[in-house]
Amino acid sequence: MPTIGQIKEVIAANLHKSTSDYVKGAGANQIDLLLLALNNARKSAEKLHDFAICRKRGYFSHSGGLQGWRNPTWFSGSGTVRKVKTWYERVEGDETDGAFGGVDRVLRAITQDQKAQLYAREDYLEAPLWPNERYVADSESVVGRDPLLSQTYVVLEGHNFYIHPTSNAARLIIVDTFYWWADWTAGTETDWWTENGVDFLIMQAIVEANLMTQHFVGNVAGNMAPPVKEANAALANLIQLDKDSTEGGVTLFDL
Repeated sequence: MPTIGQIKEVIAANLHKSTSDYVKGAGANQIDLLLLALNNARKSAEKLHDFAICRKRGYFSHSGGLQGWRNPTWFSGSGTVRKVKTWYERVEGDETDGAFGGVDRVLRAITQDQKAQLYAREDYLEAPLWPNERYVADSESVVGRDPLLSQTYVVLEGHNFYIHPTSNAARLIIVDTFYWWADWTAGTETDWWTENGVDFLIMQAIVEANLMTQHFVGNVAGNMAPPVKEANAALANLIQLDKDSTEGGVTLFDL
């Protein structure tokens, strides 16, 4: 498989330049525009599809209050969460049992806005039954008037979460996530992307490099447009490959 450095050479050759032409600045301000273009290309793909290679599990030790969900403790590796696919509470075992060694119960997740709407609707439905109140008093939020029925939910508020009903009890929250792939920083790097998505990386990075430098390659027929259509087609093929090799072959039958 090609290395990141070799892919950079292909991109520069396509644009009739050398890779050194895309290194700008000096010292702490030096930046490799081709490396930036390749990282941007990969991120554009990650934004459109949940690639299996970017999926892994982590956990939070939660004791009430708001907690950020972007940086769990990982069972292996490192990274920043892009999205949480599924939330669990570990009801048997602890973090030493690993990603799949304990007994994990799936938790339902809602947003803070959804929770507020549910409570607002409950308040308006209840109010006519209480002639001495225009709105339900906070002190009367008993289980029978809880629209979530005091069941355990993960409530999402921006990049934070908390557990409903609120409690200071220690809980181990497991998350099944998709994380941002670490940016490439060296020319010798190879990975799943360079093995399976090299055509997409080349085409999309050419598009990115064109936008950064405003350089369009000329030929006898005039200036060549950036290969946007070719990049989109290569990305569609890469996404289909990922689906076929993971979820595409899985079918769930009723028992």
